[in-house]
Amino acid sequence: MIDLTIIGTFILDFQTVDFEPDSKIAVDLLFGWQKTTQMENAFALDPPVQSAGWSFAKVFLAGLFVEKVYAIHEYDVNASKGKRFEDKFVAWLQKELQNRGCGAQIKMAPEMKSI
Repeated sequence: MIDLTIIGTFILDFQTVDFEPDSKIAVDLLFGWQKTTQMENAFALDPPVQSAGWSFAKVFLAGLFVEKVYAIHEYDVNASKGKRFEDKFVAWLQKELQNRGCGAQIKMAPEMKSI
């Protein structure tokens, strides 16, 4: 298992043209995983900023939450695109959201890349 406690919080950019339904799908998915991992307050989705028909928000995932989700979905995360664990996890999460009908795009936030 990967030790993610040194990473702390995953910070992701959440971008969509249809914030309400896309954010509901994301929150429902994350809430389900939070329940499965027996954690509380493991994620947060900031209110969006609107620009040119797009909504931009930040998603925060606790490092321990990511570690526990990874432990459950290790094979699929490892099979995802990316060189680093963070890239693989974000690619896998993007696919999980798309499979549930979420049209949002997620990517690692610049704040996280500099950590």
